[in-house]
Amino acid sequence: MKIIDMDSWPRRQQFELYRDLDMPYVGICADVEITALLAYCQQHQLSSYRAIIYAVLLLSDELPWLRQRIRGEQVIEHEQLVIGATALSDDQQLRFSRIPHQSNWPEFNAEAKRIGAMLAHSRQLFNDDTGSDSDGAIFVSCLPWLRFTQFTHPVPVQPSCSIPRLGWGKYDKQAERTVMPLSLQVHHGLADGIHIAQFYQKLEQRFATPEQWLTPVR
Repeated sequence: MKIIDMDSWPRRQQFELYRDLDMPYVGICADVEITALLAYCQQHQLSSYRAIIYAVLLLSDELPWLRQRIRGEQVIEHEQLVIGATALSDDQQLRFSRIPHQSNWPEFNAEAKRIGAMLAHSRQLFNDDTGSDSDGAIFVSCLPWLRFTQFTHPVPVQPSCSIPRLGWGKYDKQAERTVMPLSLQVHHGLADGIHIAQFYQKLEQRFATPEQWLTPVR
């Protein structure tokens, strides 16, 4: 973790503008093409859900603003993030857990699969060892039953929260391509529309080339 030098940080003025607003969040929901990723996952019998969250984790390594967090008057930058994931238990209740950062897909896939199996039988809302108040995460949620065009993430008002939040919905097959709605919500003090657009572009690039970052699980 490093502390951002506010005197030389290019976003200082934006940070000061949005920091004290009651609702300092900006969010976008857009379709992303997922055709190649789904085909690859089907061919190699991989979980597309776990592949999507792994792609998000890889992007957090690549994009520094996804790892930046506001702490009072300071902005810090984590070296790596964990995935703050949601799941349904076998009694159809929401459960939260955190999937640790892993250096490669087989290790991440195995750990995410283990945590998913644990959550299926959990009766606790929070199920992680990292501390529910840690901001070194990116929150993800999936609604596979519904295709949507807008998504509102629950967030605190005062104090605000600078953890990015993602949600995606039901796949939509359109002729020879498949898309899914994906919502990204961030603190406006840390990112603008250009950053959000960059996230979508890079995520689609990864979805289009799964063979470069996914390996078949043996």
